[in-house]
Amino acid sequence: MRALLVVLVLGVAATANAGQRSDVIDQPAAFGIAERGSLKVVSVVRVERRGGEMKGVWLDDDARCLDRRTLRVSLQIDLVSPAGKTTRVRRSRQGTVDNCAEGGPNFGYDLTPKAYGMACANGNWKPGRYAMTTKTTHIRSGVSAQASLYHQVTRRC
Repeated sequence: MRALLVVLVLGVAATANAGQRSDVIDQPAAFGIAERGSLKVVSVVRVERRGGEMKGVWLDDDARCLDRRTLRVSLQIDLVSPAGKTTRVRRSRQGTVDNCAEGGPNFGYDLTPKAYGMACANGNWKPGRYAMTTKTTHIRSGVSAQASLYHQVTRRC
């Protein structure tokens, strides 16, 4: 139930922000949720014109909100340029994360295209086809959720 609430909260927040910022209108996002008993593990890939996020979270109604568990969040971004050249970026991070994350997935990576060598001079994502995957693993149980997003940037730098 809490995972559904997280997705709904994120959807409402994105809709509210869309009226204020033109760079988030119609920008793609993908979520993945895995469950075992009361434990839910959530992954997200969200892309904006000049960034985005690839993050994860764990939620468990049977645990206290201040309980902490170790998560590993891994990302992979593949960019196929219009010329057919593929660039791949992989990152992985592990750390302790609180239960009851309000606002959704909160541990992982805030994206900036420049940090991954995938930016135009103005900071936008380079043209091409992107395959972006976030995998979140709850270390103690081994439960993992994966979110994948395929996105094409057609505008020139």
